[in-house]
Amino acid sequence: MAKLELIRLLTPAFRVSCPDVFVKRVVQVEVKDSGCYICTALFSGFEVQDGCTIVKAPASWPEKDQAKWNAIVAQCNKVAIDALKKPLKDLDREIYSLPFHRGEEMEDDGYGPGVAYFTMSAKNRRPQIVARDGTTPIVQGGADEFYAGCYARASVTPFAFNNKGKGIALGLNNLQKLGEGQRLDAFPSAEDDFGADSATEPGSR
Repeated sequence: MAKLELIRLLTPAFRVSCPDVFVKRVVQVEVKDSGCYICTALFSGFEVQDGCTIVKAPASWPEKDQAKWNAIVAQCNKVAIDALKKPLKDLDREIYSLPFHRGEEMEDDGYGPGVAYFTMSAKNRRPQIVARDGTTPIVQGGADEFYAGCYARASVTPFAFNNKGKGIALGLNNLQKLGEGQRLDAFPSAEDDFGADSATEPGSR
């Protein structure tokens, strides 16, 4: 039997949101082993018409990035036709879970008109994360090194599912951190909390 080819596609650069890529996020507490590694990718520069983001590769993007975005959309469409017998555009969001979303659907920092986003997940294998050079693994620092607000790109695999719901999703393979950015999670560091207030020795009062 021929080995099934795993389609792996690279995303354009994106801003990271809601990453749980070192420890699994528990989705359903009552269900054993329901956790998964998750990361949301925020892409900016999309055209906005009448307050609505047009989820189409922006002409302002480099041609290479447009090609990457279009390849992901095309593969999602192929998976939808093969598994659900309908193209993406004909899938009702009231029935199917779909990967691509407009930024105005969320009110959190980093979202809004002109932004499109999708969430990637991995259940059985923690994604590897490498530095900008593409080879050096990020193994130290954890969530302080790869955080909501930094910039990255990912390797993804579109797939269809039909269990407790049905639709098209993006499997998360691996991640590459590209640069720093202003944090989106609003979590202060320990230095922010304690750095300006010198501690006294215990029992010195």
